[in-house]
Amino acid sequence: MSVCSFARRCSLAATITTVLLQATPAWSQSATLQLINEYPATSITASADLQFAAAVNKLSNSDITVTTLQEAANPYKGKDQVSAVSSNKVAIGTLFAGILGGSDSFFLLSSLPFVVDDFEQAQALFTCTRPELERHLAALNLRLLYATPWPPSGIWSAKALPDVAAVKALNIRTYDDNSRGVFQRVGANSVNLPFSAVGPKLVSGELNAVLSSGDGGAGNRLWDQLPNFTAISYAIPLSYTIINQDAWNKLTAAQQATLTQAAKSTSEASWANVKSRIQDNYARMREHNMQLNLQPAAALREVLRKAGQEQADSWWQQDKNSEIRTRCAPLAQAK
Repeated sequence: MSVCSFARRCSLAATITTVLLQATPAWSQSATLQLINEYPATSITASADLQFAAAVNKLSNSDITVTTLQEAANPYKGKDQVSAVSSNKVAIGTLFAGILGGSDSFFLLSSLPFVVDDFEQAQALFTCTRPELERHLAALNLRLLYATPWPPSGIWSAKALPDVAAVKALNIRTYDDNSRGVFQRVGANSVNLPFSAVGPKLVSGELNAVLSSGDGGAGNRLWDQLPNFTAISYAIPLSYTIINQDAWNKLTAAQQATLTQAAKSTSEASWANVKSRIQDNYARMREHNMQLNLQPAAALREVLRKAGQEQADSWWQQDKNSEIRTRCAPLAQAK
């Protein structure tokens, strides 16, 4: 074979190889993404994560795998979860708004006390403020995938709470600066803790109450130490499922589209199903012999709402939140 003929064949082979590589589907770059959540699989947010992971797997024909690390399997706790996702130690995290609020007080918006009365208002407030939310996440090198609403927060307690004096006697776990401030205003001893830190302090007696939804408390079997639940409808907070921006940028356009589609369906299902979880949680509580106070005393509600409005007003008055209050005031007025 002549050198010229050999060169022509090599050139042809190189051309064919280039064409084949260019024709290779984007899915050849398979991706495995870890998703952390400190709540148990039965909680509304962890259940949503499992739905999201299944949807991603199906839509991508298994070319994207989302591995969920929930509760004890999650190596990061509390505020460490924020830095873990922000620095891309893990690609995705489902983080309670109060946890993110330790990095930026803007994220406390969804858990402002007594600002929304129902899920429709909570969803409208989220929609109204989503552009600001996404900008604040971008500052942490994070991108929003979806938000999951929690059932309304109430008080799990060792003893019943018939009046204000009983609330003042609480050593209560709260979940962000606003909720801590509200219970301090009422006269209780309150401390911020991630849910993963609650169990040992209940066992040791350092806590005799927990601010949480019926969903979160039931998932963590709080009835073992706290057999009373008072439905004060404190807030309808959100958890945000976010992805590290660098991890997102490494995905192909098709992979990004798949995550977006799976996130949309997961979010829609969460908002649609959250109402039914309230009664499901109450049924589970009763099965475990809990006492439910679904209509707290008027004096107790009044004191808590007064303290809540004072705390919410202090948040709204921050300069960076003033524009949001003006635009979203019809959806977020302390009541």
